[in-house]
Amino acid sequence: MATFSARPATWSPWAGLLDELRRELNPEFRTPLGVFQGTRGVYPPVNLYESDEGYVLTAEMPGVAPENVDVSIEGSTVTLSGERKIEYPAGDGVAVHRRERQSGTFRRAFELPTEIDVDHASATHKNGVLTLSLPKSPAAKPRQITIETK
Repeated sequence: MATFSARPATWSPWAGLLDELRRELNPEFRTPLGVFQGTRGVYPPVNLYESDEGYVLTAEMPGVAPENVDVSIEGSTVTLSGERKIEYPAGDGVAVHRRERQSGTFRRAFELPTEIDVDHASATHKNGVLTLSLPKSPAAKPRQITIETK
């Protein structure tokens, strides 16, 4: 039989104040639904992976049509921007009880450690996830140098 001990919860008059201060100092805090919301719009969460060949960036964009997304690459900077449009019913007899899905514009820029081979970069959009394949420029890829013997 397992035994559990719990420390009694202590009340602190500063806990709520500290949470409020964090929100004020960092307006781009994460909401419970995983969407970044701040003064500049709605930001999709992303994952970024690196291999020897390049980078893969995935962005969750449910409800965002591919034609409402722009991807630009300049040197080693990748920028995602777009807009999520969500229509809500309006009119007489309609009352909204909960609205958790955010709409608005977004813009995110990512500075990568190496330049991207723009001619071979690609983007796909499937099931609300945008996937960018960003190969490194040939100059940035690791190379093997053979040692000559004399």
